[in-house]
Amino acid sequence: MRILLTNLPRESETRDYTTREYLLTDFSRYPPLGLLAIAADVEPRHSIKVLDVIVANMSIQDTIQYIQDYKPDVLGISVVTRRLYAMRVVTQAVKQALPNTAIVVGGPHINYWPTETLQLGALDYVLPGYGERTFPLLIDAIEAGEKPDMLRDIPNLHYRADDQICSNPSDEESIVLDSLPFPNRQLLDLKAYYSAVDKDSMTTTYSSRGCPFRCIFCDVQEKHYRYRSAQRLVDEFEEIIKLGFKEIHVFDDTFNIRRQRVIDICNEILRRGLKVRWSARSRVSPFDEEMMSLLKRAGCSRLHVGVESLDPAMLRLMNKKQTLEQIQSFFRLCKEYDMETLAYFIIGFPGETREYRRSLYKEVSKLGATYAFVNVLYPLPKTKYYESLIADATFREDHWAHFVQNPTADFYLPFPRSPELQRELVATADDFHRRFCYSPRFILSEFRKARLNPKMLLFRIKLALVLLRETWLQRRQVVGIN
Repeated sequence: MRILLTNLPRESETRDYTTREYLLTDFSRYPPLGLLAIAADVEPRHSIKVLDVIVANMSIQDTIQYIQDYKPDVLGISVVTRRLYAMRVVTQAVKQALPNTAIVVGGPHINYWPTETLQLGALDYVLPGYGERTFPLLIDAIEAGEKPDMLRDIPNLHYRADDQICSNPSDEESIVLDSLPFPNRQLLDLKAYYSAVDKDSMTTTYSSRGCPFRCIFCDVQEKHYRYRSAQRLVDEFEEIIKLGFKEIHVFDDTFNIRRQRVIDICNEILRRGLKVRWSARSRVSPFDEEMMSLLKRAGCSRLHVGVESLDPAMLRLMNKKQTLEQIQSFFRLCKEYDMETLAYFIIGFPGETREYRRSLYKEVSKLGATYAFVNVLYPLPKTKYYESLIADATFREDHWAHFVQNPTADFYLPFPRSPELQRELVATADDFHRRFCYSPRFILSEFRKARLNPKMLLFRIKLALVLLRETWLQRRQVVGIN
């Protein structure tokens, strides 16, 4: 069978204001690891292709036309909530033109709303959860003629039978990450992906899934923390190195929850003598000198951390489960061991003061973060923050529930704050990025890193111009809302 796997175009996506547009589109582009992962165990007798419409800059109509021209027997789509409207338009057009094409959807949105998505029509199957295991089983069932007994045996599958929606039970409690295949990275030209904070060609992997913490703003859906063994992760490092990549970003929700596992990973890299730069997404705690020393020796060059706030009251409000002292200790260790850091902050929490926001650049500068981004608090679906806005009648209806049932183009939520405060928050984030990235310390540091790589030097110059344009000329504009 001919199988096409794709993500969805950005056209008509929901217009949120969490992260400024230039940070999303110009500073990084990561490969669609989920699509490459579910393709890995499909039987080789099938023809399988992965289409990344984001990197190809395709519109909704471009995507529809591509699928109609390709004429797949099975179309698999990865869906995020902000592109639900595009999913609906694309699947309806494809089903009308290619009625015999089986349409399967998965991805982060499906993990929250499987049956609601199936009810939108034009879809044949909805597959939340660990598609690496279940997608190959579904392909076998479709090839066999969609036999009922085969469909019933696929965990977590949602589908229609006799005009009824059937939902199979999940068996994800038995999932062992080491048993999952490596993503099939041969299906895409991975040289098209990049990160502004890396020095050379990079790609991504993961060492764990899920995050047990319950920050009120975060939409990480998986609270059951699962992790791969050090041996299995470093096996994949070796495979990635053989593909020619010099940098690897470990795309975990929280890399360092288990201290001993981090130590085991570092020791395994050192034992094998691997020479590779890598980075990871982590928390500021737990961290200590032994862990930091091992990370540095094992080639870890940068840690991405969600600091979120330097106000102890706001850290408690957001249920971050970290203290200002832990934040300061983490950055002291990073400075001592010359570990680069990328720190994320969020402004706009209820009770946050204007004085705090005005002092943020100065306080972040004291930490010594290598890179720092400021986001504006946004009510993501299914988060405690969003639910609190409904509970206190800031929102008088469940806007996300309405959108999920009837997705519309360019959907946006009402502001949970006054328009004046919203404009101030966006201007504060823009001003922070401009001051941070145009500081002499930052410019000199970035020039040193890129001077031996003309391509990366030109890339950084381009980003500097983008930043200047976006933050200076549009500093008073609220993203997507006039």
